[in-house]
Amino acid sequence: MGTIRPIQNQNIFDIALQEYGSIENTFDLLEDNDIYNLTDELSEYKDLQIGKEAFKKDIVEYFKSRNIKPATGSSEEDELLMIDYSGIEIMGIEDDFIVY
Repeated sequence: MGTIRPIQNQNIFDIALQEYGSIENTFDLLEDNDIYNLTDELSEYKDLQIGKEAFKKDIVEYFKSRNIKPATGSSEEDELLMIDYSGIEIMGIEDDFIVY
C-alpha cells in the first residue's frame, strides 16, 4: 500500500491512528514491519510499511485534511524537563538539606 516515515515522538499507536484511523490495526502495523515490541521507539530515519487500507477512513481524512500527525511519545530530553528537582530525594546532605 505504501510507506511512511515517523516524525519525532511518534509511537506505533500514533502511526496506526494516523494511517488506519484506529489503534485496532496496531498489530497489523507491527507485523508488516517486523516489530516485536509495542514499546520500541520508532526511528525518524526508517520508513514503515503500511500494508492495509484505512479502517476508519473518516478519521484518516480528518487528520490528512488538517495536516495533523499525532505524536504522543516523549523523548529522553522531554522526560528530563518534567523531573521535579525538589524534595528530599534531590537534596544533598549538608548542601541544601541541613542536618542539625
